[in-house]
Amino acid sequence: MTDRRSPTVSIGDGERTAFASDARGVSNVVGYVLIFSLVTITIGTVFAVGITGLEDRQAAERVANVERAFDVFDDNVRDVQRYGDPSRSTEIRLSGGTISLTEPTAVELRNASGGLVGRSLDSRSLTYTSGDTTIAYENGAWFRGDGTGAVMRSEPRFVAADGRTTLPIVRLYPLGEETVEQEGTVQIVVERSSRPQLVETADASADDGPFDLWIESPYAEAWERYFVRTDGFSVNTDATDTANDTVVAHLNHSDTVFVADDAVNVRLLR
Repeated sequence: MTDRRSPTVSIGDGERTAFASDARGVSNVVGYVLIFSLVTITIGTVFAVGITGLEDRQAAERVANVERAFDVFDDNVRDVQRYGDPSRSTEIRLSGGTISLTEPTAVELRNASGGLVGRSLDSRSLTYTSGDTTIAYENGAWFRGDGTGAVMRSEPRFVAADGRTTLPIVRLYPLGEETVEQEGTVQIVVERSSRPQLVETADASADDGPFDLWIESPYAEAWERYFVRTDGFSVNTDATDTANDTVVAHLNHSDTVFVADDAVNVRLLR
């Protein structure tokens, strides 16, 4: 009788091993996952670094725009001083920052015994703040601060030579709003309050001198560096205390000292 069972196929050990080790399908999946992960990580890294760099660039550009606006403001104040223009205006894009006329700072002329000569000249500061960045105008100079310190970007028009010192003090007075915080643009209008007035003529020959100029300011360290590098002034280290916002400059040309009070009104318009 014929055996009708299906023939048995024998598979040797070598053939079993070759079949079991054929992982081409698994290798394709693993390769795809690795490539996909690498592409995802690369795109994520580039995106994160690129966004951070872009944000830093935008923040730096915003601050640079404000600095340029303060340059214009400084020029406008000088034009009002020099030419007697009734008013000048400057536009500043706040971009989330704040512009304000902050608490008064004081400027005083004192004699050798520390007595006040004339009167104390108090003034507001025009200040822009955004995060740790501060840009401020006070007493004829403007400053840039970044949390840990500040530098003077525009110097006052102090002149000292040949035994004579002239100190034009620019004082700001607020009219209307004193603080504006928004995303848009603010117009800063400078208006002449009065013609510059000669507050005091100090004469060392009348036993008033020698003289020191006292400035109370949150930017005392920047004022100190200004007096160190400027001819006709030297820092009175015994009286200067920058930790408490006080800098004292000795007037080397103090035979005659002129202190001019130049007051201007400032409006912040939305």
